[in-house]
Amino acid sequence: MREQEWMLAHRAAPEQIDAPACLEKLLEQMEAGLSGRGRIPMLPSYLSTRIAAPEGAVCPVMDAGGTNLRTARAVLEEGKWHLEELEKTAMPGTGGEELSFRAFYGALAGPLKRLGGIERVGCCFSYNVSLGRELDGALDFWCKEVRVPEAVGMPVGASLRDALGGDCRAVRVLNDSVAAMLGAEDANVGVILGTGVNVCYAERCARIPKVPADLRGEEMIISTEVGEFDGFPRSTFEEAVIAATDAPDSAVAEKQCSGGYLGDIIAALWRAAAAEGLLERCPEGDLGSVSRLLQEQPDAPAAKLAAIAVRRAAKIAAVLCAGPILRTGERHVRIAVEGSQYWRLTGFREDFHRELDGLLPEGLTYEILRTENACLIGAARAAFAEPM
Repeated sequence: MREQEWMLAHRAAPEQIDAPACLEKLLEQMEAGLSGRGRIPMLPSYLSTRIAAPEGAVCPVMDAGGTNLRTARAVLEEGKWHLEELEKTAMPGTGGEELSFRAFYGALAGPLKRLGGIERVGCCFSYNVSLGRELDGALDFWCKEVRVPEAVGMPVGASLRDALGGDCRAVRVLNDSVAAMLGAEDANVGVILGTGVNVCYAERCARIPKVPADLRGEEMIISTEVGEFDGFPRSTFEEAVIAATDAPDSAVAEKQCSGGYLGDIIAALWRAAAAEGLLERCPEGDLGSVSRLLQEQPDAPAAKLAAIAVRRAAKIAAVLCAGPILRTGERHVRIAVEGSQYWRLTGFREDFHRELDGLLPEGLTYEILRTENACLIGAARAAFAEPM
């Protein structure tokens, strides 16, 4: 098969990744991260899975994602969260132009103010934030090519609270994978496979040396930030895409497999294949166009190359998810999954599960949970969490 041989020559075939060896290395780095060492942050959320809100609770919520900013009013009725006035706009700072600190938080606060009732706000924030017990923390760095440099090092919740004004008493900040997990019923793992990739799971505080000693008897959700892992071999095309990003040394695994970069990787390999005579012409389009091509013309040479790239991305993502699943210590795991790459990219979900099944030990079972607007519902639950 010409396409397979060509991908092997460019170090871009899935078979060139030793998944069990990469998983072993990932687990070692996750363990180190819980002690504050190594590359993988393993960020404590200071949230447990047991959060109670009073019946009739109402609060505005936000999901600041890699591509979109979504806001809504969350209402708890008969034990179930419902969303009203859901609005979606582009995530501020993703348009290519740099935003100021004030403009960025003003853009986040505007939709929430229009919803009213801003005494408590749940803020799902899909970026690296070192949270503290007060459920707020400073932004460590941007990823997904967001450009608001003045916001780095500043507390997310306090900054949003200031932008909202005096009526706001509390902004609870949580990561997207944590929000997805809290938004699904009885989940013990949360996965984001969309513009970016992240995984969270519930960990016993006794196994988290870097948290305060008085929390050692509690359970806490850990936002692993496994996209920071740098243990996979890189293809020619992954190297080119990673080198062109704003921070080529960060979120390397995320850039090798997530939807925010996979379209660029496939475009790069198509250009190379056309230049080397493997393709008669170089297709154009984003990851959505790739998905349609895979569905409508699976036997086309460009589609065959793209399918191999999708399988490779799925293999990387499966390793990143297997680590947290194994850390739970459970024999049956309920996994909340959010993200368009998982749910919409042709072939990805099937490839992902084939790879994941091969990594998990016999007897460990799992189920996938799909909850509409899980991140916003998880943010609503977090809005009523009390500091640990």
